[in-house]
Amino acid sequence: MRSKPYQILEPYRIFLNEEKLRTTFQELQSFLGIVFDQSEVERLFNNAEEDQVSFKTYLFYKKPSLIFKDWTITGIVDEYEPETLFLKSNGGFSKQKRFDNFFANR
Repeated sequence: MRSKPYQILEPYRIFLNEEKLRTTFQELQSFLGIVFDQSEVERLFNNAEEDQVSFKTYLFYKKPSLIFKDWTITGIVDEYEPETLFLKSNGGFSKQKRFDNFFANR
C-alpha cells in the first residue's frame, strides 16, 4: 500500500465538484494574493474525467525563496479516489498560517 505523505500534515480535503472547487480555488488565490498555474488546474479537472484510477500529483503554485523554504501549494488525488483532492501548503514564511486561516472557517 502506498504511503500518503500528505496525511502526516493533515491536508485539507476538497471534493472534486468542479464548480465548487473552481470557486474555492478563486477564493483561495484572492485571499493569498497569488495566481495558480492554470494549466495545472485544468489538468486536474481533465484527469478527474479521463483517469479515475491512478495516483496523481499537482503543483498549483511555487514561489522560490532565497532565505526560507520555497512556498508551494500542491495537491494529490489518490488511487481510485478521483472525487477527492488533498490540498497542501508547504514552506513560505508565515504563508502556511494564512493558508490554514483560509480553511479554518470552512
